[in-house]
Amino acid sequence: MPVPSGRRSPRGTYTPRRVATLSNLTFLAPPAEVADWRLVILCDVAGAAGVFDELPATGTAVARRLGLDPHGVRVVLDALVGLGVLERDGDVYAPGPGTPGAEEVVTLRHHARSLRRWAMTVDHRLRGELGGDPVGMADPETFHDSLAAAARAAAPEIVDRCLARFPEARSVLDLGGLHGEYSLEFARRGVRATMQDKEAMVGVARRRGRLAEAGVELFEGDFFEAVPDGPFDLAFCCGITHTFDGTGNVALYRNVRRVVARDGGVAVVTFVRRRNPMAELFAVQMLLNDNGGDTHTEDEYREWLGSGGFTPDEQIIDLPELGGRSMFFAR
Repeated sequence: MPVPSGRRSPRGTYTPRRVATLSNLTFLAPPAEVADWRLVILCDVAGAAGVFDELPATGTAVARRLGLDPHGVRVVLDALVGLGVLERDGDVYAPGPGTPGAEEVVTLRHHARSLRRWAMTVDHRLRGELGGDPVGMADPETFHDSLAAAARAAAPEIVDRCLARFPEARSVLDLGGLHGEYSLEFARRGVRATMQDKEAMVGVARRRGRLAEAGVELFEGDFFEAVPDGPFDLAFCCGITHTFDGTGNVALYRNVRRVVARDGGVAVVTFVRRRNPMAELFAVQMLLNDNGGDTHTEDEYREWLGSGGFTPDEQIIDLPELGGRSMFFAR
């Protein structure tokens, strides 16, 4: 069986692909391109302990500075060398071309949390047992930063498409905006942005301060209970509609309809079942959250948007570069 994460050298020994050569470090990478699970776990523990920040150094020096077990540090560092993440010269370990940067470490750490959760929880959910808190709630800072990295790259194209569909839009409500990367991109285009999310996520955004500096208004609260007063020209829903079921979707669209201008609309970016294999894989992540989340079909979204008072566009836009998500609009 071929090994998908590396290559054979002329001598027949295995040479791993370095982190720097992997284009997608998230758990949503295509099946044949997903990062080695051992690399993910080891980068998570090394990043959490601050090991990367201490290099170059000997393993003994790293252990002494961080108060860690010297034997454990040496084993982890050697494994990271074997995986092409670090380089070693004698007893000194150092970053190399394959060492993840700060943003990549955050992505790998979120990947590791998802990996552990799948390993510990899928079997319980298969039996109908509860799976615990959603991924990210225990560590909102890492959750925030890992999703921000992916959104930052996608935001220009996503906002381009929104403004092409609603060229007169001057205000946007970014629902469940989390990291605010889309709000920031709208603000850069001169669109007044309001981002709504739950207390923990808005708290992270407030501490970071980037959104306030850009003029993005923050609204804290559950959008099933209240949304900011409108009218807004556009309601932007990215990464939220798959977190609840049809009842939740209809309730969301009805709430949003009240604050969207008469000639405004809604943009939805999500995984649509049966349009990309990643939608089916992502459904497992939603299964573990115990809140009714799932990936849904195009027909279901059309029905729910109609029940909420919107008329969906005929076209759905597939975004393979955004992990298999799709995008659609409704007025």
